Order: sequence, then C-alpha cells, then structure tokens
Amino acid sequence: MNVGILITGSEFATGSKQDTNSSIFAKIAFERGLDVAFIHICKDIEEEIEKSVQFALEMCDILIVSGGLGPTFDDVTRQALSKAFNEKLIYDEAWLKYLENEYSLRNVEFTNARKNMALRLLNSKPITNDYGKALGFIYEKNHKVTIVLPGIPQEAKSMLIKAFNELGYTKKIREISLFRTFGLKESDVSSLVKDFGNTFINVSALGVDVYAKESTSASKIEAVLGKYIYAHDESEMEEIVGKLLRQKQLTIATAESSTGGLIVSRIVNVAGSSDYCLGGIVSYSNQAKMNILGVKEQTLKSFGAVSEQTAKEMLLGAKRLFGADIVLADTGIAGPGGGTSEKPVGLHYIGIMVKDNISIYKEIYQAQRNYTRLYISQFALNLVRLALS
Repeated sequence: MNVGILITGSEFATGSKQDTNSSIFAKIAFERGLDVAFIHICKDIEEEIEKSVQFALEMCDILIVSGGLGPTFDDVTRQALSKAFNEKLIYDEAWLKYLENEYSLRNVEFTNARKNMALRLLNSKPITNDYGKALGFIYEKNHKVTIVLPGIPQEAKSMLIKAFNELGYTKKIREISLFRTFGLKESDVSSLVKDFGNTFINVSALGVDVYAKESTSASKIEAVLGKYIYAHDESEMEEIVGKLLRQKQLTIATAESSTGGLIVSRIVNVAGSSDYCLGGIVSYSNQAKMNILGVKEQTLKSFGAVSEQTAKEMLLGAKRLFGADIVLADTGIAGPGGGTSEKPVGLHYIGIMVKDNISIYKEIYQAQRNYTRLYISQFALNLVRLALS
C-alpha cells in the first residue's frame, strides 16, 4: 500500500516555517509496513488543496492530509475536501458537545468558527483529538482512504496512530534503527555503510544521522561507526552529555567567544542541568577575555584572539572562576568576514579541561555563520562525551 502525504500551510509553501509532520508521518507509516510515495505541500487556498487532493489520490492508496482544521479564516481544508469528494460536511454531535463543554468551562464564547472544529465529511469516521480541539476523520471512497489531521505535531502524531489502528495497521512490523554520529564527514559515513543496503543518511551541523531499515544492517553499522555514535534515538548531544555528567557527579562550565554562549545555552536546555552546570562566560571582545578570564594582553598581541594559547588561557580563567570539574572554551572566526590567509574564516580552537588536564583542538569549518557556531558547539560537547565515555 502506497501512502501520500499532503501538508497544507502557506507558511510551509513559502519557506517561512519548516514542516516536521511529514517525517513523523513517514516513520509511523513505514513501521506499519506502508511506503510513502510522495510528500506534497500546498498553500492554505481552498482551490489548491482541492486540486492537490484529487491529484494525490491518483498516486496513492492512503492519503494523509494535515493542517487547516482550526478556527481561523485560513483553515479551509474541510471545505476543500468537501468539494474534492463532492461530499457535504456535517457536525459530529459528540465532538460538538465536547467542545461546547470545554469552552463553557473556560468561560469562552463558543463561536461558529470554533464549532467548525467539529465538522467532518458525511460518511467519514471521526478521529478524536487527545491534545487539542480540532476533530480529525477518515474518509473512504473508490477504494481510496483519506486521513485528515490537524497540523500541530503532537496532535497529528497521536491521531495518525489512532487512524492506522482503525484501518487495521495496529502493529509495528518494521523498525528503523537510528545512529546519530559526530566526527566523520558525510563521504566517510557513506563509504562505511554503502554495502549494507536499506540505509540512508541525513547531514547537518550536528553530524551525520544514519537510518537502517533492517536489523542485520543495524548490527553492521554499529560495528563500523563505533565511537562516533552518540545516540540511538532523537536525543541531542547536550542530553547525552548531561546524563554522563550526572552519572559521574561532575560539574561543567564554559568560556566562549565565537559561539557567543551557545554551548552553555544548549547545556541548560536540558531539564535538571542545574545539578551539573555551574555557568558560562561570553568573552567576545579581547577586553572581556582579559578583564573577566584573565587572558594576558601579551598573549593576545603575540598570538591573537584566535589561537591555541588564548584558548588555553580562557580555560584556565573559567576554571579559576567556577572551579568546575570540566571546562570548555572556544575562540574562532565564524565569518563571513574577518579571515586572513594565515587564519581563514572557519578557523577555531576548542579547548577542554578535565580536572587539570588540558587539550586544545584546531578545527576549520566553513559554512553560514550560525551553522558554523552550531557545529563548533557540537564539537565542544562531543569532547565532553568522549572524555566521559
């Protein structure tokens, strides 16, 4: 059975916002033995949605439509589907009563726009929403199935699982194994896994993610990627590092320049990070490096702010200020300007101090400015992971 995914939303069609639902839907479908044939995005325009639905159903057996079920003026998916299938809309009485009670309890007016969140196609099966107000539904016609879901990811995910259960796709019959790696280039990873089959990769500033569709491939990938794997699920590097710090009862602090506080920001994104994160210093200017961290003026004059020597003194300064078990420091040129022939854009020195042991790493990474900063923060956090693993 082929599955098509239709994402509605002008914010996605114009590139203003990134769609995340399609990857969620594709994974759920794949696990249940269904293959996604295509993903299509269209604007919140009734005629475009209508034509997109008709076109999509020519290429798939099951169509998942997401978005446009809310109470605002541009939520026109129901109306578009009504025209596409030449089927009238009806209120789901049970959901209508539920909404009326919910808004009454909150002392909020139950407007016609809000009532419309209980609309579904005649002869459709309702999909209740455990996390929101918009009702979804399943509609079958001419041996084709259309699953209609709201656009909010948390709501859509649980409702899609409900819909698949209703259609008889209740069990996971396939698994996708995920290997999140850092420290290898895309070409290196591709070369290592190319002979295992049924694998695909995704590349970002956070590293290379490898997906394996078969358990035999997964065991082989585990063996060849080894220490470069930092997670087997969607966990981020800061979460992995946080677990290690907590397990070993160690503390951490940062002294940042090029990353501008991104490293410590990622560390404290993790709930409970106050157990191990003591703080961070953003010493962006030379003056701040000298006044706060105690970097010597002569060091800056002789070697420059972007140097191994400066990174080392930043580490020592943060260690003196915080007394943390582990200290991270970075200094570099994120770009797009500021580089020279001797110190090109992308050059960074990243330091780690574990107890009294100092290591400084030179790394050149050239990309869009904030992409570079994200990569360097990942590089620094990975140093902690490797040191504690």
